[in-house]
Amino acid sequence: MITGGTQTHLLQVFRFLDRTRFRPRLFALRDQGDLLETARSLDVPVTTFGMRGTLRDPRDLVGLSRLVAAFRRGRVEVAHGYLLRGNFYAAVGARLAGVPVVVTSKRGLHEPSGRAERAAVAVSNRLSDTVTGNSPQVLEFTRTIEGSFAAPMEMIPSGIDIDRFSRASIAADARARLRAELGLRDEPVVGTAITFRPRKGFRMLFEAMAELRRTVPDAHVVIAGADEMPEEPAALARQLGLEKAIHLLGRRSDMPQVLSGFDIFVLPSESEGMSNAILEAMAMELPVVVTAVGGAPEQVEEGRSGYLVDYPDHRAMAQRLAMLLSSPGLRAQIADNARQRVVERYSARAMVGQIEDLYVRLLDGKRVNTE
Repeated sequence: MITGGTQTHLLQVFRFLDRTRFRPRLFALRDQGDLLETARSLDVPVTTFGMRGTLRDPRDLVGLSRLVAAFRRGRVEVAHGYLLRGNFYAAVGARLAGVPVVVTSKRGLHEPSGRAERAAVAVSNRLSDTVTGNSPQVLEFTRTIEGSFAAPMEMIPSGIDIDRFSRASIAADARARLRAELGLRDEPVVGTAITFRPRKGFRMLFEAMAELRRTVPDAHVVIAGADEMPEEPAALARQLGLEKAIHLLGRRSDMPQVLSGFDIFVLPSESEGMSNAILEAMAMELPVVVTAVGGAPEQVEEGRSGYLVDYPDHRAMAQRLAMLLSSPGLRAQIADNARQRVVERYSARAMVGQIEDLYVRLLDGKRVNTE
């Protein structure tokens, strides 16, 4: 339960799940995680199991036995796994405990690495009643990479808390306060939420910013999600002359306030599933320029609610950024369309309603089959 897209999605489920019908509990393999307390604050009992989740450590068998006992003790009726290791241990533990319904989630375009991960994926898929994906691209990727399995697949798109991610919900001076924190005033700000893993596209982002600053020399880039720069991106920043133009915010729990300080949101990823970050930015009335990977082509209407560029075409990204920065009217129109699209298609309440319907349908099917 560290800060990330999947974990943010899960917290949304906890916020909006109908407590007159369901009693959520969070079982986390590892004892650490900055979002464990957030889950508890949402009145969700949290149990951790002291596991490493490596799929190779014999000590995790002890954690698995404790997980099985917790399923039985809590009389769990639906076990819903998230992330590769969570999917594996949830499915195995739930079946050993006799849990009626097992749901496995796929939320990204991540190919299993090595024999242990491939085996874990095969086991969790085989033991599941349904496998969910958050975009058509994720479901197709799963079919192609992970092979055939008996469980049906169902798409439930990512959802955004449109009340929280709304300019009306934040303080009027939020934009000025963020910029003051960074030592900025009216300079153009291109913002993103990435880590410095290569597939997150930091090279494309830096090269696009260097290209942009040839015509917009006072443009800055703000990165939420990382508080220090490893040597490879640091060296690239020095090479491109961007040291004073890059600002790191670290992991933030106040993303609506952070987004309010941006002029444009970018996501330069090499691969993504259905990105929550894109939807959050759109809900905050930001024009977005993102790579056409994963679910982005479904989320963003090209030229209406944002722009799509090919990875790793940094020049195309820079051109879109320059066009938006040079036209406040265009930025405002794109921003309005972006917010409208999220409200109509990607609200968190609608997403959680689909999950609730899935749980009820699967439980009803089990009851029919056992009567």
